[in-house]
Amino acid sequence: MVYHPMTTDVPLISEKNDLRVDAGISAVPSVHATISYGLTKSVAIQGFGSIGTDDRYYLQAATGFYKNTGNNRIFELYGGFGYGYGDAYKDANPGNLRGDYQLYFGQVNYGKIAAEGSHMDMGFGIKAGYLHSNLRDMNYYEWVSEEGPFITFHDDSMLIEPVGFIRIVGEKLKFSVKLGGTWIYKFTNAGKSFPYSYLNIGIGINYRL
Repeated sequence: MVYHPMTTDVPLISEKNDLRVDAGISAVPSVHATISYGLTKSVAIQGFGSIGTDDRYYLQAATGFYKNTGNNRIFELYGGFGYGYGDAYKDANPGNLRGDYQLYFGQVNYGKIAAEGSHMDMGFGIKAGYLHSNLRDMNYYEWVSEEGPFITFHDDSMLIEPVGFIRIVGEKLKFSVKLGGTWIYKFTNAGKSFPYSYLNIGIGINYRL
């Protein structure tokens, strides 16, 4: 597959200098890590990276606003940019579809962080954006030859990616579980499928400083 749902942390930053570090593995074979930081009383920044099998990788940076709406309920709004590489294989031909992509996105997060005496955070986020891909068709859609010439498809798509999470156990160090999904709608070359995974689940640890 070229793309899969990213198990990016939904940090729920609550104050200036609030720092969260999240790392783990996901069912779509990959390892991932997120760092989120409260830069000011209302502005937060975030970085995320994922490395998977078949040379897949994805990097993302975002900045946005956060607000404690009361009773430890946090609202966040981010905007950012992501860049990745993927490689899909189809053994029917056989052939590969490989290349890079760029994602320009906005994301809304909402949830509740643990109050005093409690050790559970929970919430959800929804990411939506414009996905531009540059994928080289090496006998993936149809057989050409062993050496080409091969066509590169420059596609534009819409991406929607919801994620829900729960963090439990300790006051600062917690065990985290995330469940995410992805839906991609192609505006160009609609007859050529974009190979991606619809669902992903991630587990890991989350530390708050």
